[in-house]
Amino acid sequence: MSHQITLNSWFGADPDQAAKKLAKVFRMSQEQGETVVDQLREGRSWRFSQKISDNQAGPAAAYLQSLGFQVDLQPLDIIEEEAMGFDSEEEGTPRRLNSSESDLSLPFAFRGEGKEMFGIFFVNLVKTILTLGIYRFWAKTRVRQYIWSNTIFAEDSFSYHGTGKELFQGFLKFFGIALVVGLVVGFLQSMAGPAGQVIGGLLPILIWPLIPALMVGAFRYRLSRTAWRGIRFSFRGERKQAIKIYLKGGILTLLTLGLYWPYFRMQAETFWRENSYFGNLQGEFTGEGKEIFGKYVLAVFLTIITFGIYWIWFSAFMSRYNWANTKFGGASFRFTATGGELFALNLVNVLLVIVTVGLAYPWVVVRNQKFFTEHLTLEGNFDMDSVVQEMKESGAIGEEALDAFDIPVDVG
Repeated sequence: MSHQITLNSWFGADPDQAAKKLAKVFRMSQEQGETVVDQLREGRSWRFSQKISDNQAGPAAAYLQSLGFQVDLQPLDIIEEEAMGFDSEEEGTPRRLNSSESDLSLPFAFRGEGKEMFGIFFVNLVKTILTLGIYRFWAKTRVRQYIWSNTIFAEDSFSYHGTGKELFQGFLKFFGIALVVGLVVGFLQSMAGPAGQVIGGLLPILIWPLIPALMVGAFRYRLSRTAWRGIRFSFRGERKQAIKIYLKGGILTLLTLGLYWPYFRMQAETFWRENSYFGNLQGEFTGEGKEIFGKYVLAVFLTIITFGIYWIWFSAFMSRYNWANTKFGGASFRFTATGGELFALNLVNVLLVIVTVGLAYPWVVVRNQKFFTEHLTLEGNFDMDSVVQEMKESGAIGEEALDAFDIPVDVG
């Protein structure tokens, strides 16, 4: 079913910004967007002159409403035949969408700059040195706030609400737990005889299966402190489920000499992505191990004969596959980076760090973020009207525990 979009009024605060975003939605010029906003402010309605597909109408209306427009969305079969476009005789009817342009595609972007990131890193380094390392928790938060605020989706930036104090408190909790474990190990090895020494030696090894639980804590904290348009993300996966997936997957991957890895990877991706929420909107993941098994086996062979280089191409394939099978609210992601592009990115990054003796690292961070966002879009029916805010609180102990183990938590 097709729909007709009519704008009846506008109640925003910044007409120039509203005109700019309106022009982008309907692919018209900036001047035409300004004309529409002026017309609405004068009390006259405006109707888009092109039919809107069913999967595009909902998210388009929701987005326009978030900009301050009062939107009337009607199925085409109940609209009487009448003149399209402006209700008045004024010129400036926006350009019509063709069939290839009518599908909704919401892009990501990153607007940060290397020199700005360098300034943040420099100040963080000085303060961390002066405070004997204590400031690093606030330094990490400052970097994240900059990256999040400069990461744009559909012309609006993300926001990060974590604090250095939370990370510091998480570190103190983890340090306390680690101290107790260390004291127990020391006591067993020195006071409990041969049996105690064996148990004390095994105890640190037995802690490693708990790493997935720490990953859950870290990811839960990071998502709970992330928001877009005032709506928070959250992660609702359980620690025991993560332990089960990673313990089973790790053992079977070892027993099968690596052949089980594609199935293990898809189970893990399903856990991370389907337990991620935007408000009350749950993520979906449809990837399957059997679909990537053949490419994985070939990649292992080619990686060996290319001394590891081909794995970059396989990593690019996995990113494209994982994002293509990830959905939110009926809309799916599209990631377009190729192995050659990823190889060039990494090669230049390594050269920059080597030549500048590490001083170019802030530029590397910016390059990586821009590369990721420039290749990622969300396509389809993303219905903002159905999103309801649901806060999920989380402490930071998992995050700082992972720092101690130096284990990445990024899902991508």
